[in-house]
Amino acid sequence: MTTSHSRQTSGTTRRAARQMSGRGHVFELTDEVRSLRGELDHTSGGRAAKTLAKTDGLRVTLVLLKRGATLNPESTAGGASLLVLEGRVRVQADGEQRDLGPHALIVLGENLREPVTALEEAVFVVTVAWPAGAGASEHKGADAL
Repeated sequence: MTTSHSRQTSGTTRRAARQMSGRGHVFELTDEVRSLRGELDHTSGGRAAKTLAKTDGLRVTLVLLKRGATLNPESTAGGASLLVLEGRVRVQADGEQRDLGPHALIVLGENLREPVTALEEAVFVVTVAWPAGAGASEHKGADAL
């Protein structure tokens, strides 16, 4: 899925094109998770993800990992948070491994620098923020999520 300067996805054979930027977008996460579960069988690496919103300074991505699957993010400037909706994940932050379960939120001062591993099938939301003047579309690593 790619984006244009107007911040609209191009769509795929499984997803319609849609706006990704702007204010007031509401997402029914139950529906979004159901959609990702349907796509998981068509992906490699035991993971599926969907960027819910993308602006010049912010990206919000919903991620589904099968048990044992790993998300290997690229480092970019700025902070991040990870909110677990379902399942359990292992996150390394500040040199310490942390196991997070449903409804756990971790706030990271320096984005996701280490892999996130699913200890069981897990669904989580990753929010990444970039410093002013360093828009998401300018970071190659931003597309790793």
